[in-house]
Amino acid sequence: MKRMLTGTMVVVLSMWLAGCVNAQLTRDQLGRDVKLKILVDKVMQPTASWHTEEWMVKAAAEAGFNVWSPRHGHNNFEEIALVNEWCAKYGIFHMPWMRGTLQVAEGQDATGKMMVWHTGGEQPLWSPNSDEFWAWTTNLIVEYAKLSGAGEPLMGVFLDYENYAPGPRLSGTLYSLSYDDLVMGMFAEAKGIELPELELAARKPWLDEQELHDEFEAFQIAHWRDRCRTLREAVDEYDPSFQFCIYPAPGTEFILQAALPEWTSEIAPVIMADAVTYGRITRFRPQPGALAEGRDKLGQRMQSVVDLGFPVIYTGGIDPVVRGADPEYSGKNAVMISDVTDGYWIFYEGPKYDTTHPDYWQWFTWANTAIDEANWAAQHEPRETYDPWAFKLASGEGAERTLLFPEVSGEVMELEPVQLRRGNLVVVPGKAGQPVRISAVARKIGASELPITWDVRDLAWEQLAEGSVAFGAPGDIEFTPPEDGVYLLSLSAGGSAYRFISADAPLGLYATEGISLIGDQPPLYFHVPAGVEEFSLSVKGGGAETVRLDVYDPDGVMVATGQTTKAVARATVEVQVGEHADAIWSLDIEKADEGVLEDVFLKLDPQVAPTLSFSPEQVFRLTQ
Repeated sequence: MKRMLTGTMVVVLSMWLAGCVNAQLTRDQLGRDVKLKILVDKVMQPTASWHTEEWMVKAAAEAGFNVWSPRHGHNNFEEIALVNEWCAKYGIFHMPWMRGTLQVAEGQDATGKMMVWHTGGEQPLWSPNSDEFWAWTTNLIVEYAKLSGAGEPLMGVFLDYENYAPGPRLSGTLYSLSYDDLVMGMFAEAKGIELPELELAARKPWLDEQELHDEFEAFQIAHWRDRCRTLREAVDEYDPSFQFCIYPAPGTEFILQAALPEWTSEIAPVIMADAVTYGRITRFRPQPGALAEGRDKLGQRMQSVVDLGFPVIYTGGIDPVVRGADPEYSGKNAVMISDVTDGYWIFYEGPKYDTTHPDYWQWFTWANTAIDEANWAAQHEPRETYDPWAFKLASGEGAERTLLFPEVSGEVMELEPVQLRRGNLVVVPGKAGQPVRISAVARKIGASELPITWDVRDLAWEQLAEGSVAFGAPGDIEFTPPEDGVYLLSLSAGGSAYRFISADAPLGLYATEGISLIGDQPPLYFHVPAGVEEFSLSVKGGGAETVRLDVYDPDGVMVATGQTTKAVARATVEVQVGEHADAIWSLDIEKADEGVLEDVFLKLDPQVAPTLSFSPEQVFRLTQ
């Protein structure tokens, strides 16, 4: 294997001390003998108007990070010089973060030179086949290489190929093949053929009809490789050990077939930054299972890159803003990732410096110590703090609460047409040995014709059954409970909509952490337990998609309402319970005064029962 991974970690770092330069740490150790610990900062920089200050680099070094990568400042060379000075002082390395993509600025003429997807959608991004894109990329990176070659602690560049641009995009990661005028013209000239006048959406079909698409693909990738090779050669004039860090891994055709093979070498292996471990892959999964799932997924993705045969350093990422990435989980995750790969990196966003940052910083410092000591068992230690993301049917401060579910009679119930979208979780009570059958159907939204994929788990998140319902036709979701209790049905149809038709067990749509709906809905019912004096519900739309939420008391009287607007995407509805505690309430999703009613995200207050039911007779009740 050419991957730069050591079987055991050589402990070369003691605990970092403020003001102390660690002369033992050298660049060629990172990702080989010493695990990479890269901090891409978006938490400390905002306290200084998005600049780096010395105390930030010092804090990162003291916490055990060995690479500082500020989110802002990649083109501020005065600040880059200061950051280099501070990194040298505190014994860590510097890697400027920059986007690997270049958006067309307002007023620039980029006609025929923008990214064109195979569908004909054109985004305001300079094509990876354009001189403008490569001049911008090269000019910055070569300047970094000059500093790196002069002995500065700047070791490379962190390139972010996520697709942030507006317009029609088919992928969140760049680049795939482009069908812009530039590359179509170059290909035609190379082939000695004359191109007809083709609309953007007609270009790929024409290449397919002419049986030229495979040649076009090979031509464009070869062009990318030439450009990447030219950049690597320009960098090598100043520093052959200069390293490219590429996010996200494994990556696109551009990353895997051009950038990686041309930018990597034995002395400067490309650092691949994978994001699959940002948080918990499966929503609600308790920490041990979530870490195991992350380990498996990360290992598989890493192996797919290793199998390409190029020298590479592979890392996994953490992002605290992602669902499931609480402080303790993130710390344990950092140890797990570093156990499996050549190190980890953090896209450090979400925490606020004066409030939630200290908790995250404590756990990352703990993790870095464990990593330096090769204490891989630390990832398996029992949780010390409350796990806010592990699934809990009844939660809340104070007395213990219990969710009581309706009787499971086995009778088939026709269900109101609640239109769901994206991923959702459904609570299903069952009896030991009594099969449960739920009928569902998916319908088309836009171009999406995806099936419903589903799985059923117990409260320990162990899987009991899984399957799919083909698009467009009713199908059954079936499982047999091994014992009396509550089971969890997780399902999604991607961009398609779906609904339940019937069920022979009560269904509760789990909404404490949110439920995704689309369009107008029938009334949905929920229980407000005794002792609750007020609660709130929230709805979220987006852009032109708006929503109104009406809340009704047990007598059917509307007691609260709220709506989003095109300018304000979220609305919170505050409700006074009055004398209607320990009773069944309802809500309606309606069209707002402006905009259109389409995608809706609805959340219930944790004080009320966590489920929404299709009828008042099937409501789940919360007791204390």
